[in-house]
Amino acid sequence: MVDASAPVKIRLRSLPAAAGVSWIRRGFRTFWRRPLGFCGLYLFVVACLIVSMALSPIAVLLMMALLPMISLGFMLATEDVLNDLPLRASVFWAPLTLSPAARRALLGIGLVYVAATVGLAVAANWVDGGEATRWMEKLMTPRTDGKMPEMPPLSGLGTGVLLLKTFGLALVSIPLWHAPALVHWGRQGIAQAMFSSVVSIWRTRAAFGAYILGWVTIGLLFLTTLSLVTVIVGAAAMTLAAFTCLVMLTAAFYVSIWFGFLDTFEIASTLPYRGVAPGDDPPAA
Repeated sequence: MVDASAPVKIRLRSLPAAAGVSWIRRGFRTFWRRPLGFCGLYLFVVACLIVSMALSPIAVLLMMALLPMISLGFMLATEDVLNDLPLRASVFWAPLTLSPAARRALLGIGLVYVAATVGLAVAANWVDGGEATRWMEKLMTPRTDGKMPEMPPLSGLGTGVLLLKTFGLALVSIPLWHAPALVHWGRQGIAQAMFSSVVSIWRTRAAFGAYILGWVTIGLLFLTTLSLVTVIVGAAAMTLAAFTCLVMLTAAFYVSIWFGFLDTFEIASTLPYRGVAPGDDPPAA
C-alpha cells in the first residue's frame, strides 16, 4: 500500500538546449514501440470529446476539465511501454483514484483550465464580435466537394484577437504543463504544482524552447508536405492519409512530454516511477 501522505523530495535539474531535441527524439522512438496502442489512446480521447459535444454543454465543460489529465495519462502509458507493460485506457482516470487530495488537486487543475480558456474566449468574442471564432470554424469545416477549405478573409482586429488568443493559451499552458504530473508523483497541491511548473519551465527555458520550436518545425513540415502532395494527388485521396499522420504526430507529441518531465525533475517518491533513468534513451524494442 502506497502512503500518499509521505513526504516527497523534488529537485530541479539544469538542462542544455539540446535536451529539448532529445525529448522529441526519444518520444518518437518510444511511440514506434507501440504505434497502434498510442494512436488508439489518442483516438479514445477524441471519441470522448465527440460524444461530450453530442450530449450537452455541461458534458463539454466536464470533458474540458479532464483535458489536463490527457498528458498525465500519456505519461503513465509511456512509462508502461518502457517497462514492457500493456497499454490501457484506464491511465486517464487511474490518477484520480490515488488519494482524495490528489483527486481534488487534479480536478482543481481542470477547473483552472476551463475558467482560463472560457474566460479568454468570452473576452476575445467581446472584442471582435466573434469574428476570429467564426474564421476558425470556417477554416476547419471540410468542404462538400472534398477540396481543402479556402482561407477566409480576416480583419486587422480579428487577426489581433486571434494572436491574443494564441498567446493567452500559451500562457495558460505554462503553469499547467507539469502540474498534473507533480500532483501525481510529487504529491503537490494545486497551487504548489502550478508554481513549480512555472519555475521549472523558466529554469529549463533553453531546453523547453528547443522542444517547442522542434514541434512547431515538425508541424510546419507536415502542413507543407500535405499541401504539396494534395496538389499532386487531390484532396479526396489525401484525407485518410492526412488524418492518420495527424493522429500519429499528436500521439508522439504526448509521448514526448514524459521525457521532458523525467529530465526536469528528480523525484524521491514511494509512488511507482518506473521509467528509464533521467537522461537515458528508452530501451531498444
